[in-house]
Amino acid sequence: MGLWLNHLQHKKHAQTQGNPSIYTQTKVQKIAERETELIQLAHQLVDQIGFANLTMDKLVSASIYSKGTIYNHFGSKEDLLAALGGYSISFILELMEKASSFPGLARERALALNFAYQLYTQLEPALSMCVLSCKTPTVIDKASAKQMQNLQTKEMEIFEYIDQVFNDGIADGSLPINPEISQQQQIALYSFSGWALSFGATTLASQSEATLGVTRLKQNNLLLQSVNLLLDGMNWQPLSSQLDYQQSWGNIIDFFSDYTAMLNGTEQSPQRTEEKQ
Repeated sequence: MGLWLNHLQHKKHAQTQGNPSIYTQTKVQKIAERETELIQLAHQLVDQIGFANLTMDKLVSASIYSKGTIYNHFGSKEDLLAALGGYSISFILELMEKASSFPGLARERALALNFAYQLYTQLEPALSMCVLSCKTPTVIDKASAKQMQNLQTKEMEIFEYIDQVFNDGIADGSLPINPEISQQQQIALYSFSGWALSFGATTLASQSEATLGVTRLKQNNLLLQSVNLLLDGMNWQPLSSQLDYQQSWGNIIDFFSDYTAMLNGTEQSPQRTEEKQ
């Protein structure tokens, strides 16, 4: 079972404990709950057999529902992949919401957002590939408007969190305004650059055994160092030469302790002792 899926089930149990009224549902609520149940079953299959091997037939075989019922929810494999993508983004949003409340400087909150994304890929390495894969032309053409709209809405929410931290930096004067472009374009460019770096560094690091560009580097704080290079290039104050962002990174790890606890016993668990080396 995926680490996040286990986390969700614990949350659901806690919410329903001592609240019997939650079991009184309308027909629409029951349909929505069944769809979530099917998506989570697809999530389990992705963990077990890999993203590329997921098929509608395998979902039908693993489910208690009929083939017709399942196809009423997802008209094709591509529709299911789009639903998985939106479901996956929900987890990113949960972590980014927490990162945005980190009690530090605006630049430190930017680091917390990058840590949140790294943590997401560590908790759900297979599921994390769904977001990118469900944006292929084939999926876009065959997925339902409902699932694609949900996916787009959630993607916009991600960038709202990222945009906000850059807006905060401009507002408090720590991030200089670029006079050559509008502030809206500056924020859009910085948000894209930050996302691209975080995604690229995290993805390449996960393939370190096969990537020379990664194996020749010291693995500790690879993402932190990469992000600091980008933020220093933006002249975001304080620069990495002026503040101990190693300590900030350790504080961020502590801040996410309720999530990093899920990684206990795995090789991917981010240990603060390693980060301080």
